[in-house]
Amino acid sequence: MSEEILKALMQLFAIITKQDDGVSEKERLFVETFLKTQLNSELVVSYMELYEGFLGIKDKVAEVEDDTKKKKLTSVKDSVKTLSICKKINKTLTQKQKFIVLIRLFELIDTDTVAESTANQRSEIINTVATVFNIEEFEFAQIERFCKTKDINLLIENPNILLVGNEILPLELGAKIIDNEIDSTIGILHILSEDMYFMRYLGTSNILLNGQPVSKNQVSLFPYGSTIKLPQGEPIYYSDVHTRFLSSLDIPKISFEAKSLEYKFPNGNIGLRNVNISEGPGHLIAIMGGSGAGKTTLLNVLAGLEKPTNGSITINGIDVVKNRKKIDGVIGFVAQDDILFEELSVFQNLYYNAKLCFKDFSETELTEAVFKTLKSLGLYEIRDIKVGNVLNKKISGGQRKRLNIALELIREPAIMFLDEPTSGLSSRDSENVLDLLKELTLKGKLIFVVIHQPSSDIYKMFDKVIILDVGGYQIYYGNPVEAVSYFKRITNQVNAEEGQCHSCGNVNPEQIFNTIDAKVVDEYGNITETRKNSPKIWNTYFNEKIKLEKIEVVTDAPPKSLSVPNILKQFLVFTKRDVLSKIGNTQYMLINLLEAPLLAFLLSFTIRYIDDPKGEHYYYGTNENIPAYLFMSIIVALFMGLTISAEEIIRDAKIRKRETFLNLSRLGYLSSKITILFTISAIQTLLFALIGNSILGISGMNFSYWIMLFSLSCAANMM
Repeated sequence: MSEEILKALMQLFAIITKQDDGVSEKERLFVETFLKTQLNSELVVSYMELYEGFLGIKDKVAEVEDDTKKKKLTSVKDSVKTLSICKKINKTLTQKQKFIVLIRLFELIDTDTVAESTANQRSEIINTVATVFNIEEFEFAQIERFCKTKDINLLIENPNILLVGNEILPLELGAKIIDNEIDSTIGILHILSEDMYFMRYLGTSNILLNGQPVSKNQVSLFPYGSTIKLPQGEPIYYSDVHTRFLSSLDIPKISFEAKSLEYKFPNGNIGLRNVNISEGPGHLIAIMGGSGAGKTTLLNVLAGLEKPTNGSITINGIDVVKNRKKIDGVIGFVAQDDILFEELSVFQNLYYNAKLCFKDFSETELTEAVFKTLKSLGLYEIRDIKVGNVLNKKISGGQRKRLNIALELIREPAIMFLDEPTSGLSSRDSENVLDLLKELTLKGKLIFVVIHQPSSDIYKMFDKVIILDVGGYQIYYGNPVEAVSYFKRITNQVNAEEGQCHSCGNVNPEQIFNTIDAKVVDEYGNITETRKNSPKIWNTYFNEKIKLEKIEVVTDAPPKSLSVPNILKQFLVFTKRDVLSKIGNTQYMLINLLEAPLLAFLLSFTIRYIDDPKGEHYYYGTNENIPAYLFMSIIVALFMGLTISAEEIIRDAKIRKRETFLNLSRLGYLSSKITILFTISAIQTLLFALIGNSILGISGMNFSYWIMLFSLSCAANMM
């Protein structure tokens, strides 16, 4: 928290606790405990002095009426101060931080038993805070009940509450419960508007949240990557809680299974060995490993871009390789390389991609969808700038990467595969991209991400992590934070159960790979090139210690977020996109429009004056070099037809590979290319024929020469 926010909180705490003309020892202890979770010991003393200084201010109590909400406040000065403080920090706090502040205030007023009038005064102040913070009334009521109730089991009927315990009576069908042998129930509240979770425990057992002991009656934030470790039984992970809430939402059902995957490269090297994955909807999965471990290979195989040598991949029971057409539009793929039309603007790249995805969208709806996606990725301000290429950059590398991701994000496929989407991005941009992906999981999307060296915050956003070792061995599959403890336990390290730092909550993913790649030290103390544990040994540990969770196989047709236009509309989109791309390439246009007139002039001028250097007398009928001119014209027509078309298909190869997942018409694509190339050839050969014939004095044969040369050029296009 910033200094400004902490000071504001101290003022709010002071205003609330002095309503009964004095602060109790419990309230003072609560403030001190809260500060200890945020600051070091020296700053705790400093802020406690600040808090006590605010307590020393004496106010006369008088009731006033708030014109907007008609609520009574405790005093004029307190009203003004509360409103002033809240308005001051309102613009500096995110909505998530506002919920945390509100819960801390509820905890404060619950630390002591006071007179009813004083309790009402304190509640009115908190109501004022919630009003200024723009917190919805129903969410405010849920938080108040969650913080104040003495028996969490009574909240079971609330659809936004999950209970963990062994003596929970499901009062109604669909109650969210996790069975576990603990002395008292754990309650977890879901703030739906911000997708936040808070936990509260009323028992006395030794419960650990992210390695920190949980105090009785304390309401704790349960963020991404959190783990609750209980005295007995399996830990409770963030992904477990998240999945329980997703199951009650109306989201598409997905079951994704990869069984015994193996992959051999054409040269015989093995890329993957017996990889198994089983996932349902609403999960963000990281694929990690060292260089040469097979991360990208696994991603390509899972996406169906590469056919596995052995094993199977199924989506809702449909084989990805054998029944590709049945899952068209279900999968989205974002390659590591930027696959963009460099001559088009940022908006045009996304707009024409969207036109190929949503046939039923009007122009207004299409534009709004494009703008929304650009804004979410921070690209709206540069929407009219050309993309450019690596040597002639118009937008930054990070912006290119985000636009590449936007091409798939706009249609929100049910299953997405992304190959290092954060490479080349700043830490802030990387977090923004992962936030967007995490938001998609709330809609039930399943997302696989190859990622390299993530920060602690990004690493904890993932629900699960798949770790591969050199040679394609699968050596871990499970909770990200637990992965650190897993490898520390196997290697008998000190504090093996500590997956993250107790004081700051950070996780160091590099610690995992340092453990995996640890080298043997010889008798002289020198580090050798031999690893302590080979990839095969790590894989053996994995097979022995980690069991693949079985998921419910969904038999419904997988959800599709794609509505492809018919072949005619595809042809028109392909054509317009390609024409704009070519017009935007100034060098391409100049070369292809000037080469025909220039060649015609040089060739015809030379042929005209080859017999009579002085050029005083020229007669077409006596020019013996006309056959040579016709032969050279044929060569020129073939040359122009070949040069304008040689790179067309090759240049679009990566784009066509990405558009494979859209199931677009190859005939529509090729027809657009042929139409454009024939049009360019028609213009080139017409200019050549007109200029050449006029210089050589050939009259009445412009059309004959043109149709001959145009036919040859078209044949060269097709070649």
